[in-house]
Amino acid sequence: MPVERVEEFARAYAQHVGASAMRMRRTCVVELVVDEDVEEKLRQLCTLSMKLWDEVNYARLRMFLERKYIDFKGTYKEFYEKYKPLIGSATVQTILLKNSKTWKGFLRLLELKRGGISPPGNKKKRRNSRGLWAVLRKDQYRVDCDKIIIKGLGAIGWIEVGYKGPIHLRGEQGKLEVRYDTDRKKWYAHISFEVSEKAVRGVWTSIPKKPKGDLVAGIDVGVNNLMAIYVENGSSMLVNGRPLKAITYYWRMKIAKYQSMLNKYGLRTSRKLRLMYTKWKMQAMDYINAKVRQAIEWLYDIGVSTIKVGYPRNIIHENGNFENAQVWHYGYLIRRIIEVAEEHGIEVILVNEAGTSSKCPIHGDGCGRRITRGLFKCTRLNRVFNADLVAAYNILATPITPSPERVGVMGRRPGPGLNPQKRGCNPKPPHPRTPWVRGGRHANLLAHQSTPLSNRFATLSPFPPFFL
Repeated sequence: MPVERVEEFARAYAQHVGASAMRMRRTCVVELVVDEDVEEKLRQLCTLSMKLWDEVNYARLRMFLERKYIDFKGTYKEFYEKYKPLIGSATVQTILLKNSKTWKGFLRLLELKRGGISPPGNKKKRRNSRGLWAVLRKDQYRVDCDKIIIKGLGAIGWIEVGYKGPIHLRGEQGKLEVRYDTDRKKWYAHISFEVSEKAVRGVWTSIPKKPKGDLVAGIDVGVNNLMAIYVENGSSMLVNGRPLKAITYYWRMKIAKYQSMLNKYGLRTSRKLRLMYTKWKMQAMDYINAKVRQAIEWLYDIGVSTIKVGYPRNIIHENGNFENAQVWHYGYLIRRIIEVAEEHGIEVILVNEAGTSSKCPIHGDGCGRRITRGLFKCTRLNRVFNADLVAAYNILATPITPSPERVGVMGRRPGPGLNPQKRGCNPKPPHPRTPWVRGGRHANLLAHQSTPLSNRFATLSPFPPFFL
């Protein structure tokens, strides 16, 4: 996931956290059960929708390249009248507005002089990879028992289609996107909601929740330890990231073996190969989702209201090895932390994690060193700590600087945790307790909480935090 998308997501989240009328938008995906007649109508709808997108997108691209100006109203009126009788006025309006929003986001990025961006692409060029596509307005469909009824489609009429899979969200429904997966050969419906209730493990709960306390936690994301968590009351947790390595190396060997067989026949790809990549991705995402939800629920239960997450900025450009690029999935991991924390009413702040695992949690800079992978040694006290928990402790102690006056993408202010501290600005950092010493399984929290910072190390149990 690009850096700009993660930062924009964090800025949008930080703008709305704390508002009583905050609304969360989520999407539920269900598989559609189609027969021949329904599939024919869906193909007509998606083909015309993609054709409309490509035509209006090409017209606006020519205006941009020739005049550096786009007539949104003129192109809207032209293609609205052309496609209204074919797929209905509501469908045409939704597609045209979606394309306008995409172009305006692109032009806004140009104003901010962001590099590495390109104009919106055509649906036709990506037909082999994305399949057929259509988007519908929220008043064009309704979910009735085990069926989705779609109306207002112009010459196509209306469509009644069944679906498989639970709808685990409740609230005001939004747009509906219909997609066809060419590899799985299945139709899917993406239903968006402004969520008020969500079913987790079969239990419906209202969201967002209210935090049970006002504690602050620091999270360091990594490869071997997917998350190292340290809370200012002395609690800590390590989330194992090695299963992600196992998933990656399993599919890597399986894909390599199958790809070598394809090369013998002069083929570069196949449907089976693409499905292998999809299964690899889905298994990794499923593991991340499960561990993030367990970790956030644990933080919510102990009374955490704010989380500081160390963001590995530019790590792919500076140290883009296989583990960082293919195993870690750190962009998706951070996005899931933000989304699940939002459901529990917990604020998330992204901070710079550079140098946090090599700074002594007791004496600060100038003391200690990394002696091996995963371990940090305090040279003054001659004690060894878990390096990831040291990083989580230092992330927790990182001061937050005020956000600048410049407004970011979409008019939102950048999150304060991503701004480097200026010289002369020395706000008082919090005083969390020292991370756990390397050792067994449990720790004595009572003695640890009542001890001054200089003596806390002596009262720590030689047992590490529990693993998730």
